[in-house]
Amino acid sequence: MNEKAEKLYNNLLSRGDIAGSQERRAVLNENMKSLLKEGVNCFSCSGLCCTFVSNSMQTDAIQTLELYLYLNNENRWNEELITELKEVVRNNRLDYEIQTGFGSSFRRTYTCPFYNKGPKGCSIAPEWKPYGCLGFNARSPGASEGSDCASDLKTLKIREEKNEAMEEVANEYLKKELGLDWDKLPMPVALLRLSEAVKEQL
Repeated sequence: MNEKAEKLYNNLLSRGDIAGSQERRAVLNENMKSLLKEGVNCFSCSGLCCTFVSNSMQTDAIQTLELYLYLNNENRWNEELITELKEVVRNNRLDYEIQTGFGSSFRRTYTCPFYNKGPKGCSIAPEWKPYGCLGFNARSPGASEGSDCASDLKTLKIREEKNEAMEEVANEYLKKELGLDWDKLPMPVALLRLSEAVKEQL
């Protein structure tokens, strides 16, 4: 499965349709490094933002593909992880949508399957993490248990404006090639759906 996914991703890169994963996340990671130099970090927090208390992260096709490739390349995409993803989906009813009107749906919360309890709790490298995760940071030194944390909407907007057009092209390409019928899904659901779509192409 990984070879098919790699080929799709490399096609996007070679055609110039999209910049690499690290480049498109650079402004968010640079912002985090800048905050770290100022003593603003998550070291005093247990990581509530990654749990069912706050987390409702959704990913589009390109973010999901990049995360899927990262997990494969790290030898982490296996039956154990797939079972864990399915349990997260089932326990939090992530595959059941509740429409709230105007084309939107209720976003359910869940504990991220890649969260390790404690500071620096994410087990995904920053160059491959969802944008929303990278953009959610402490705003002052010593912040804990979500006491002074928020999404940096300004930095997220800068990232989006720089990459939005190419990511739209990439997402449409992946939806067409893999027969995806979704724009964004809760991250565990998106990973499972994308992996099944890749498998069907073999």
